[in-house]
Amino acid sequence: MEILSTGQKIKRARIYKGLTLKDICDNKISVSKMSCIENDKIKPDDEVLELISGKLSLKSDYLKEGVKEQITNNLKVLENSKKRHDYENLLEYNLKYAEEYSYFDLAFEVMHRLFNYYLDSGKLEKLQINTSKYYDYWQKSDIEKNATDYYMDVARYFFTTSEFAQAANYYNNVRKSSRKNGNNMILAKATYNESACYVMLEDYERAYEISVRLIDLCDYMDSDLHKAEAYHMLALLSIRMDKGKFEEYEAKSYELYKDDAAHKALAIYNYAAVMFEVGSTKKALEYINRALQTYPRNDEEKYVRFMILVIGELVENNILDLSQSVCDDALNYAIKLDNLKLVERAYYFKSIILEKQESYDMAEMYMNLSFDALRKFGNNQDIYKRYLKLGDLYYKLGDTYDSLKYFNLAIKLEKKL
Repeated sequence: MEILSTGQKIKRARIYKGLTLKDICDNKISVSKMSCIENDKIKPDDEVLELISGKLSLKSDYLKEGVKEQITNNLKVLENSKKRHDYENLLEYNLKYAEEYSYFDLAFEVMHRLFNYYLDSGKLEKLQINTSKYYDYWQKSDIEKNATDYYMDVARYFFTTSEFAQAANYYNNVRKSSRKNGNNMILAKATYNESACYVMLEDYERAYEISVRLIDLCDYMDSDLHKAEAYHMLALLSIRMDKGKFEEYEAKSYELYKDDAAHKALAIYNYAAVMFEVGSTKKALEYINRALQTYPRNDEEKYVRFMILVIGELVENNILDLSQSVCDDALNYAIKLDNLKLVERAYYFKSIILEKQESYDMAEMYMNLSFDALRKFGNNQDIYKRYLKLGDLYYKLGDTYDSLKYFNLAIKLEKKL
């Protein structure tokens, strides 16, 4: 995937063969002109390239392939190679040449891929560094669709960094341009994403107003899963807004999820979480149980993660008996799987449940078991929060010495964060 100019190819092959400039000129071209060709100061015509390719035993097509063609071909190769360990480095390498030769359309395409790679990898620092450069490439390129790609990528960046109002503005710009040029596929995607921004902002009225437009756009979505997610959002908003359409949207979401039991179970769980929020506790518990029954057991690790998600919701709503039962099951699975992170989560919630039940001695035991596991993989932020939790727990136990010890450890660690 190395990129070489025509002059660099000639010079490298000539030196490798141990030839001088005069050796390949063959009295048909001056040495000074050949020097200029090697240094890319002159672009050789086809006749000269045929002469050189013969002297160096190279194909003339290889010499004719310029930097632009090489970058284009490299991008085709990388199109389906996103899991390569060197994917990022190769894109950055191609970007350097696209920028050096002022191929701004190609520079934009490379940055578009890099930007999404950084987003997927959580490399926010690199995103911040490259945002202005990305904008510059967009302004200097002359491809109409680049505006949509740019706005969609920046909107996704703002959503990732929890700047939801900014993200909504960018998605709104995409919606306006997509309606204008009739690109209904992009319009559907931007509509869903803008609605999601307003959900995060807890502006449910605006979110619902936007999301109902998805009903007419569903046919333009690229998969049944995305269509299901659209109806899933409408169902959630219908619960919040008491629009009386929940059952209709719920049924449609299940229909589109088809046999995808994991996504269906997660949707049922989300319905339950919103039902808790609006005070429909009895119905929420019915949905929680349905979600647990629906989630597939074929991947036990994923099933435990789902159970832990459910436990968190139950604990938050003080449904302690059910949360304790689910937590015991999750802990048994986690121990069998020998997954330290899942064991830690199960111990942690076991402690929280016991604390809420005012069984402080047992809560202390499970919290310390959880902490012993957390210290093996947790970062400073995780440890800091746990010090605070332990300090609070020992305070409730009436153990002033240990309470102060953990609060002091938290204060010392906070200075390093």
